[in-house]
Parts: sequence; structure tokens; C-alpha cells
Amino acid sequence: MKSMILCVCIFNIMALPEEDVHMIIKQVLDETVGANATYTHKDSVQWNQKAVEQITKKLVAAGKPYKYVVTSSFLQISSGSGLNVSTISYWNKITDSSYMYRWEAKTMLAIVYVFAIAI
Repeated sequence: MKSMILCVCIFNIMALPEEDVHMIIKQVLDETVGANATYTHKDSVQWNQKAVEQITKKLVAAGKPYKYVVTSSFLQISSGSGLNVSTISYWNKITDSSYMYRWEAKTMLAIVYVFAIAI
């Protein structure tokens, strides 16, 4: 029993803090898209692909023993637009984590989910 408790403590210490993950996502979206960018479908496809790639690279560079899944959705903001996003995961709640970040620019909204699964 003592060894199991020790293992749980080690994994909790190794997980990335939510603030760090949010900082990575915000930095990547600010650099990739920019707060004053105007939404176009063509650009959003490129921004979305580049953002998830860069976020994943930065998470992996943190050197933590996790596999990452990064998803991103861009939505053009206009009157009457709406978005409802939900996720659920079946995993080890002690070692695995999920993070959600909402990023807004002048004409768009991005929702990014990061799933960190312990190796």
C-alpha cells in the first residue's frame, strides 16, 4: 500500500500545472492568429492546424512522461452564433489530466482541449 501511495504522489508532481498549459495555448494562439486577425475560413484551417502542432510540440518539450491529444475548434463570432462543446474521458483520474482553454479575438473564438495521458 505504501508503494502505491508513493507512486500516486510522483505522478501528481510530474503533471503540468493548468496555468502552464493555459500559458502555452495562449502564447501559441496569440503568435499564430493574433488578437486583431479577421476570421476567414481559409485562414482558420491553416491557423487551426498550425496551433495544434505548435501546442503539442511545446507540451512534449516540457519533458513530462505523458502522451498528448490536442484538439482545437475555431468559430467565427457573429450575431446569433453559438457553440456548445463537451468532452468526457474514461481514464486514470490520478495520473491523467485534461485542460480546456477559451481564446477570443476580435472576430473569432477558439476552444482548445488538451488531454494528457501518463505513459
